[in-house]
Amino acid sequence: MTTFNFRLLAIYLFTFSLVLTSCSKDEDVEMEMMEEEMDLPCPATQLFHEKDGLVRVDIENPSPIQNGWDTATAFAGFEGEGYLIWTGDDNFNNPGNGFMRYSIEITNPGTYQFVWRSRIGAGTSNTEHNDSWLRIPTAADFYGEKESTGERVYPKGVGKTPNPEGSSKDGWLKCYMNRLNEWFWRSSTNDGDPFNIFAQFDSPGTYDIEISGRSKSHALDQFVLFKTDKTLSQATAAEFSEITCQ
Repeated sequence: MTTFNFRLLAIYLFTFSLVLTSCSKDEDVEMEMMEEEMDLPCPATQLFHEKDGLVRVDIENPSPIQNGWDTATAFAGFEGEGYLIWTGDDNFNNPGNGFMRYSIEITNPGTYQFVWRSRIGAGTSNTEHNDSWLRIPTAADFYGEKESTGERVYPKGVGKTPNPEGSSKDGWLKCYMNRLNEWFWRSSTNDGDPFNIFAQFDSPGTYDIEISGRSKSHALDQFVLFKTDKTLSQATAAEFSEITCQ
């Protein structure tokens, strides 16, 4: 009888050991899966956080399907794994094609200047392949301003005047630059007389930056937003904004 009980006990301990080993392996697998999930992109919208009046974003395509913006690496000097270049049709008077949205969290309200780092991706003219559409619809105000005079222009479709020279529609501004053969920090609106671009955020909260394709072969690398008591140099030298998932 005693020998039989020892055998039963031995069998029980061996079985229990197998169960513990199996559980441990299951926990290891589950932990590995959780770690892998943490490395995956946000399942929904990314939220870029303003800090000290500065936002800096590496422009990547948020669309899970083909939308006319291709990731490329041909032009050296970009940040991250590549830049975006518009490969769709020219949309000179029809904004909204190749729509992309970037959500930002503002904790320091005020007026911010918007500038992106872009490049003319084809040809030898500094007035072609040099612009895309920009809209910041949830800002309290969104406009172009001439640095020397303070004169303002507002996008068509928002009920404010005057409107910029050149194309504008449904709250969108044509946003352009004029440098050849280099990445350049510049965002202007108003044809023939460039105005800088600004957005006014009256309270803390989440706001949307919207971009769509206008001129074929315009390339985008980064954008910054910075309060008017900051400088473009401070914004472009800042760390990329912290990202959380919405």
